[in-house]
Amino acid sequence: MKVHRITAGLAALLVIFTLLSGCALIEQDKEEEIPKKQLYVYYPHDNSHIMKSLIMQYNHMQQEVIVEGIEGSGLRTEFLEKLTELNQAGETVPDVILIHDTWLAKLAAEKEIRSLDGGLYKDKGWQFFAGMTDAMVWREQIYGLPFWQDAPLLYYRSDLVEDPPASWDELSHMVVQARKSNEMEYGFIFPGESEENAAAFLGSIWSFFGSYPDFEAEETILDEQAVANTWNCITSMAKNEVISPDFLNMSAENCRTVFEAGNAVFMWNWSYAARLFLDEESPISGKVGVAPLPTSNEEAGGILSGYALTMSSHTGRIPESWEFMEFLVSEQSQSKIKDAGLMPAEASLYRPEWLKKIGLNSSYKHIMQTGHTLKPGRNVDGTLSVMAGAVSLAFEQNKKMEDFILLLKEGIVDEDLVDESDQEGEGSEETEPFDEADSLNESAGGAGDSE
Repeated sequence: MKVHRITAGLAALLVIFTLLSGCALIEQDKEEEIPKKQLYVYYPHDNSHIMKSLIMQYNHMQQEVIVEGIEGSGLRTEFLEKLTELNQAGETVPDVILIHDTWLAKLAAEKEIRSLDGGLYKDKGWQFFAGMTDAMVWREQIYGLPFWQDAPLLYYRSDLVEDPPASWDELSHMVVQARKSNEMEYGFIFPGESEENAAAFLGSIWSFFGSYPDFEAEETILDEQAVANTWNCITSMAKNEVISPDFLNMSAENCRTVFEAGNAVFMWNWSYAARLFLDEESPISGKVGVAPLPTSNEEAGGILSGYALTMSSHTGRIPESWEFMEFLVSEQSQSKIKDAGLMPAEASLYRPEWLKKIGLNSSYKHIMQTGHTLKPGRNVDGTLSVMAGAVSLAFEQNKKMEDFILLLKEGIVDEDLVDESDQEGEGSEETEPFDEADSLNESAGGAGDSE
């Protein structure tokens, strides 16, 4: 009897063990079947493919979240239109959005992106340059993390010009002399094809005269003396053929090609071009100087431009989105951005040996430290369009400073203000008013043109 009882007891224990093991296996299967959290990142196209690379790295290094990238257009209007479509469709609503810094106020005002205040940002601000950090602020709240950035520089033919100019007036004199002596097609060129670049060019000159306006204020107040100085500077360059209206059709690469072919004395362009002129096969290798754009004094900085990481107000994955954004601004990720040929947001990476290696001197870090972004406010389309139109206005012979001021204040040009010599000509054409809603060839602008 004892034998039977022991056998029965062992059998019962075996059944219990089998059941418990089966339950454990079922629970294990359930754990394995739990899907990973999905995170969508929407970003403008860039030829460096840096975002794709960083997304792949992040997915490989952790198991909790799968990040999927959605690439959009580099053009402002097309990028924002697709963002609206993604949000309305509801299937791939972006959690993290990479935007140009000039778009931030618009998206914040429209509640498309959420504030990063309340602890998310406080430990990150120290690692970025002040100008780019300021670009992340809308109405005293922080909405983004700087991701990568750039600043325009003055490139000059060092074999034709001994030292870079200290002012825009001095630049004009140098151009006139160099063109006369060397029969060059262009004096000073810059990529004005995109509204962002044309606005940055105007901002560079405006900043030189010490009164770049606050476009985020309830009412934009213009310093009319600074406006007059800016207008006189641009029209003088246009009149003396220091700059050519051809810039309206030039991209950053168009400019670099023209300059590298030896057809210009000076070039306003982004920093990427510097390393390309180091190539011994470049026709002007060893004949290019790189300097900051003229500023009013040593402390005043010029224009910066860059891209920001923002968090969608529609996301349901705030912690996961923030962790991914932290990864993107980590020193490891920012170093990859640097190695890809872009200018990182991480200030500590701007070491003298690296700057020298890519054709820039140590003053470039000072440019980044003292510079400021355009900050066109919530009406980015109108402001950039008006600023781009204000530059092209300088080439219209029948326009005066009053037109320039009217355009900057109200976004229109008075077509009745024409030269007396044109009033009697039957064949003269009227100038159509500039429409804020009109768009020129748009691009992501700034550093985005460096690709």
